[in-house]
Amino acid sequence: MRTRWLPLIVSAMLSTLIAYSVRAQEISLDVREHTLKNGMKVLILPRKNSSTFSAYLRFKTGSVHEQAGKTGLSHMLEHMMFMGTRSIGTLEAEEEEEAILEKLDQLHHKISDLRELERAPFQPKDPSRLMALEKEIAEATAAHKQLIIPNEFWEIYRRHGAVGLNASTSRDGTQYYVNLPSNRLELWTILESDRMKNPVFREFYTEREVVKEERRQRYEANPEGALSEALIALAFAAHPYRNPVIGWPSDIDRLLRPDALRHFKTFYAPNNAVLVLVGDLDPEQTVRIMEEQFGSIPPQPLPELHITQEPPQRGERRASVRFDAQPRFMIGYHIPAMGHPDHYALQVAAAIMGRGRTSRFYRSLIDGKRLAASIDVSVSPLRDPGLLTISATPRSPHTPEELEKEIGAEIERLRGAAVTDQELLRVRNQLEADLVRSLRSNASLAAELGNAQAMAGDWRYLLESRKRLKAVTADDVLRVVKSYLTIENRTVATLLPTQPR
Repeated sequence: MRTRWLPLIVSAMLSTLIAYSVRAQEISLDVREHTLKNGMKVLILPRKNSSTFSAYLRFKTGSVHEQAGKTGLSHMLEHMMFMGTRSIGTLEAEEEEEAILEKLDQLHHKISDLRELERAPFQPKDPSRLMALEKEIAEATAAHKQLIIPNEFWEIYRRHGAVGLNASTSRDGTQYYVNLPSNRLELWTILESDRMKNPVFREFYTEREVVKEERRQRYEANPEGALSEALIALAFAAHPYRNPVIGWPSDIDRLLRPDALRHFKTFYAPNNAVLVLVGDLDPEQTVRIMEEQFGSIPPQPLPELHITQEPPQRGERRASVRFDAQPRFMIGYHIPAMGHPDHYALQVAAAIMGRGRTSRFYRSLIDGKRLAASIDVSVSPLRDPGLLTISATPRSPHTPEELEKEIGAEIERLRGAAVTDQELLRVRNQLEADLVRSLRSNASLAAELGNAQAMAGDWRYLLESRKRLKAVTADDVLRVVKSYLTIENRTVATLLPTQPR
């Protein structure tokens, strides 16, 4: 018995220590704001804890802004931004663009049209035409490789001490980040402004195959990915959040380099970007360098976006996914967008249900009844209404049906009984400690500031959300659980073992 309760006692002691530390630590961020003449928003936060800085450049465009039939384009563009510019990554820029890249575009357009035509019913098949095009593409690709300096963009950064160079695409944004020595600030501005001014999406079709393989590994060959994709596609009937960020397979297969160029010219504008720099920097000198390198990039008229909104769900939706894997399931409840007053109470409710070893689900279903091997609860921070998601894996020999029934019973208990002061204090401390920990490193702080500025229009939302979470009451939790965690608002996707043939 002592062994069983020891982790809970230690966890409670750590929560108390963290709570004291967080309460004693007032967060003050001396962020310097500047808007370049082209509309690019720049946030600079000087920190002298090391002679380095972290850069976070976010464009306010993600998969939600893609056209039908072009899903995955934002993620594909993220890959392309590392393929160099007119001066980086090539031995002969003019020959490359005029003689090879356009030819490859034309050939891939032809082969895409041919494959589309042959998929249509009653169309005659002509393998010789397809083989001839594939041969031309192979020859042009081989000629192109002779002009390419592989990975030159990455190598320049590596030689100058870069750490954590990477990027990511989400539903609402695309972000690029890196950590560098402080005396490499000007190099960073030269490289990043160059790929905003002069990108060359070389090796587009080679990289498209890389993305297709990435999708296979993440979704087709991954039970968790397949289950998550099924849940989201079923939960969202109208909103483009239903599309996977990486794209649907047939859409990826038809993406062309001109598609990426159009998407870039439409959304990768300085007046649609947020730049955050955190570290050992002089703000006035930094602003001067930003104006010199980024200020000459012309702004673009941004398109009017008419995103289809999700109508209210009027009944439970269910799906099953067959996979050679251990059974599991996911439950999604529609919830309001990030920044909505109820979003804060839902974050607290999610933590009460499934955050750590002292949560209700852990104590009852993992440690108590031993029905579950794992249960996670998450709340999506999206610009439009998203999901509160419960992911659970039953412990053998229990079934998904048994565990789902018990999760429903725990939600009913939460709906019918008051949240205790101890639970509220624990969760507040956990969420606040998360924020404090995220502010310790330059990289995570830059990302938090950039995300708040891009999503809420003001980096101060980062601190405002802290206050709003602390203000959540037991009545608030009870109200949102009753309002949103209902059967009618629920979507369930279950992963079941592949049936024997």
